Amino acid sequence: MLKRFKLLALLLLALCFTFAAVAEDASLIPEGYSKVAENSRFNLYLREENLSIIVESKASGKLLHSTVQSLEGIKDNDTWKGFYQSGVVMEYIEDVKSTNTQADFINMASEVTCEYANSGFTAHVKFPDIGISYDVTLEMDETGFVVTIPQDKIVEEMSDKYTVATFTVFPFLGHSYLGQDEGYMIIPDGQGAIIELKDNEKRYSSPFDRPVYGTNIGIEDTVNSMWSVATEPVIIPVLGMVHTEDQIGFLSVIEEGDQAARIMAYPNGVRTGFDWVAARYTYRMVYAQPTGPSSGTVSMRTEKPRDFDIVQRFFLEDGESATYAGLASAWRDHMAAKGTFQNADQRPFDVQIDFIGLEKENYVLGKRDVVMTSFQQAEDMINDLAASGVENMAIVYRGWQKDGLTGSLPTDGYSPAAALGGVEGFNSLKKLAEEKHLHLALEADFLTLNPAVNPVMTYNAFKKITSQTFRKPSFGLVYDSLNYLTPAKTLEIGQGVITAMKQESVPGISLTGMTQLMADYYYQNHYHDTTELQTYYRTLVSEAAQAMPTTLAAANAYLWPYADALSDMPVAGSDYTYTAREIPLLAIATSGQIPYYAEYVNFQANNKEFFLNMLEQGARPCFLLTWEDPIELQNTNSSGIYSSKYELYRDTIIQWCKELNSFQQLVQGEAILRHDVEGNVTRVTWSNGVKVYLNFGDKQASMDDVTLDGMAYKVVKQDGQ
Repeated sequence: MLKRFKLLALLLLALCFTFAAVAEDASLIPEGYSKVAENSRFNLYLREENLSIIVESKASGKLLHSTVQSLEGIKDNDTWKGFYQSGVVMEYIEDVKSTNTQADFINMASEVTCEYANSGFTAHVKFPDIGISYDVTLEMDETGFVVTIPQDKIVEEMSDKYTVATFTVFPFLGHSYLGQDEGYMIIPDGQGAIIELKDNEKRYSSPFDRPVYGTNIGIEDTVNSMWSVATEPVIIPVLGMVHTEDQIGFLSVIEEGDQAARIMAYPNGVRTGFDWVAARYTYRMVYAQPTGPSSGTVSMRTEKPRDFDIVQRFFLEDGESATYAGLASAWRDHMAAKGTFQNADQRPFDVQIDFIGLEKENYVLGKRDVVMTSFQQAEDMINDLAASGVENMAIVYRGWQKDGLTGSLPTDGYSPAAALGGVEGFNSLKKLAEEKHLHLALEADFLTLNPAVNPVMTYNAFKKITSQTFRKPSFGLVYDSLNYLTPAKTLEIGQGVITAMKQESVPGISLTGMTQLMADYYYQNHYHDTTELQTYYRTLVSEAAQAMPTTLAAANAYLWPYADALSDMPVAGSDYTYTAREIPLLAIATSGQIPYYAEYVNFQANNKEFFLNMLEQGARPCFLLTWEDPIELQNTNSSGIYSSKYELYRDTIIQWCKELNSFQQLVQGEAILRHDVEGNVTRVTWSNGVKVYLNFGDKQASMDDVTLDGMAYKVVKQDGQ
């Protein structure tokens, strides 16, 4: 009897602790919030009047807030307070004023009604004073939740005066204040980078604010940007926040609306004391329309909104998975599940070799050929490398046309240059590639136009939304500037070339140019938006992929589903002053999914560090090669190529391929699961248990009882060997 009483007392005590814990966790949810959705790991709460949400980890009770809960001690202006106390923030244009006006739930009269479902809610929002309304839907699943703002639900009742400019979705989700939380923001700079959540003491004056898929040449000033220090373009539309002490975080991926988005990350001290990261979507804008060569400008509003829905997915992780590696892995698994990499060629490790065939230089009576690598010379290099143990190669031939690398822009037909060996010479190279089971592709650029060679085609030149023709300085000695083609002309030319290549049994194609552009433009007396350009490019790339193996160079993420392989991918970032360090976010998300080739080894400042990057990221190297000395290019438009002669790189290629192949055989088809850093030492853990330790410092260092000399590495198999 006494024993039974003791058991009952222990049970009651345990229940008291349980109820106390639940009560303590529940008390963390502020008044006014109601639970509206959940999955197996997280609860989601909503405050209806300002669309503020709170994410709660079921395991730990830790929270991510989407709005600032208390304004005590905060002296920001009303606009900022409205911004960080609203779950969704809209901006609108009044007439043609150049500055947008903010419509938030704090400073403007609004009407919000919600319809609830088991997985979330749909909010109907209206701002009666300006006659604008829209819907926001949130649906929760096991990965996290998805937010949608459909364009067909955006209503502008007074569109002659008030029109939607931008939307920002949950901009303050996971925010921190003056280093009160331990953790970091994730930004998509190059491979990826993190900004630590610490008190910056107002050291920084500018945020990270970059358009997804690079500078929009149709609306932005491109002259200044071409002369400034280059920054890495945003090719992955992602952002995130991790609270490391609380072990909770999110990675947000733009699934629709990427063509009209900017990623913004504000370290504390920049405008406010908060750290926050978000995506902003632009539907309309006001621009300065020139009225003549020297008569000034007039403000104009784009005649129609960009045509897209906003679909933004938030991956949620807690516990040990709440890291950038854990979040990138969740994104990778999601892409794999929906077939993003369905076209990928699961080839064994190889090295990419880019050959430059022909360029042009000025001569007395015109221009003459500068032959850098003939088809026969390419065969000789391939045979020599194969005999030295480099058996697997992906060959991309650049400048294979009769007018050379720059003179043949755009690629508008299939006609291998006679100076290189002509059709017969290329067929011989193709036969060699088949015999050795190598991947062979011809580079094609259907975007760039050389007006000096194709003057008639300038009628199809790309124009900015001001109707001014876009010109790109080439800084070359033969052709001083280049144009781009309209998306319609790019599609037309590309379809013709792909058909011709398929008929001639060209083994593969490597697309460049359009794979890296996202812009609004002016065509046939009307404004056309990034959605239209994206549709043209997606159509062309998908048709190329159906016709032959297709490699995409420095490709924006929306084109990945059509690629057999990705090349010229970034290894590092822009080295912004506010970033704590770079992270291999892009490599983690693509690891085990698609062949992934880095930018040229030739032009790296530190080859030892670059080699370690190859191991860290699971990337494959790429070399730019010529048979002749690149000094022959000094009077051409490729004078910037200063190091490419084969005999200088032969031994490096052989050695790198030997070491990298040994490592890649251990992780073939595997994915990166963890990426841990202690000082200068990094540990990368793969899905089969293989670990690689890398010391990026100059001095000896250790991690997990593994001691490494400076700039050295060690691979440890699952069995510890």
